[in-house]
Amino acid sequence: MNKRFMIWENPRDAVLSIVFILMALGCMNVFSASFVRADAMFHDSYYFLKRYLMWGALGLVNMWLIGFKLNYKIFLSRRFINILCTITFLLLLAVDVVGVVVNGSRRWLYIAGVSLQPSELAKVVEVMLAASFLGQRLKENKPISLTRYVSAKAMFVAGVFGVLIFKQPDMGTMGIVVALMLVMYVIAGIPVSQIVKVVGAGIVGLIGLALLAPYRVQRFLSWLDPWKDAQGSGYQLAQSILAIGSGGFVGVPWGQGSSKFFYLPEAHTDFAFAIFCQEWGFMGALLLIALFVIFARALIRIAGHTKDARGFLLVAGATCLLVGQSAANMAMVCGLLPVIGVPLMFISYGGTSMVINMICIGLVISVYHDECRREKMEERVAQGLPPIEHHQLRVVTSHGVRRGE
Repeated sequence: MNKRFMIWENPRDAVLSIVFILMALGCMNVFSASFVRADAMFHDSYYFLKRYLMWGALGLVNMWLIGFKLNYKIFLSRRFINILCTITFLLLLAVDVVGVVVNGSRRWLYIAGVSLQPSELAKVVEVMLAASFLGQRLKENKPISLTRYVSAKAMFVAGVFGVLIFKQPDMGTMGIVVALMLVMYVIAGIPVSQIVKVVGAGIVGLIGLALLAPYRVQRFLSWLDPWKDAQGSGYQLAQSILAIGSGGFVGVPWGQGSSKFFYLPEAHTDFAFAIFCQEWGFMGALLLIALFVIFARALIRIAGHTKDARGFLLVAGATCLLVGQSAANMAMVCGLLPVIGVPLMFISYGGTSMVINMICIGLVISVYHDECRREKMEERVAQGLPPIEHHQLRVVTSHGVRRGE
């Protein structure tokens, strides 16, 4: 687990380094993309940057506590998972009752002046649920199937979350929540025949839900040809493509991108990648994509060396959530996917998503440390040495364990 990973001593160091690099780039991009809007709305050009830093600090504290001070197995206990699922369910219900409507959707709760998006919490909760439930079944060599309720309970919970999110309405996030749980079942090893049936049923269901609302059909048609109605339904995607194209090879001078001047809606949130491309150009976008690829490789390395079934599924689920959602955002902004309203990790502004991303990374680091302890114990047993106490192993792994130690 502690073998060298590219230029880093181990994959954990690679993950942490890339997190801090992405946060630094995110600070610059969020400020550049939001200072015009912030000044117009709040008379404070630094409004969104301040809140980005606030949420980032909170996220880092959570990542440090979970990754370096606690064991991930605490969070996968049945009691803790049941509490988390209940809280998430109640928060999603609360959104439907007292949530705040923004741009025609009721997705946020305002508590003590702070906005929270419970659908973001639902994503990490279902990853933890799947890791706990499916991992335990794998550990006990029990069959995993979507056709039997006893092994499909986690999928049922994801379906309930999906229905509540769909009512907001947020079909894109609903699709992510359901698809993420399905991917977890695929990773856990459900039969291929069930995968084909579920995917087919999902496609039919999505088409049916889209046809129920004319605006969803119009959004799909605008994705196919945004220039047909570039001043109407295709405006946002057309402006995004124009922003990306205007960046050229090396981008315009930082802070001078024109799209942030009320041309591109959601320039600092869902479409922050377009502003990044405009001001950093093709080379900057390539660098950002390379960082995400290295980040994904580091997470996959950790997952591949994790022997505990629950830990493996937890890292695999976190990888799918973090990297998959980021890839979907970049594809959406470039017009390769329909507009689905997902943020780009650390580059987009979003308080709840920032903290949730940090929690996911903290869980991955906790799994990494637990595997380091296990390997160290096995080495000592193989050498005929007495085992190290748990607190001593925590100190060793927090500084990294190298071969030969």
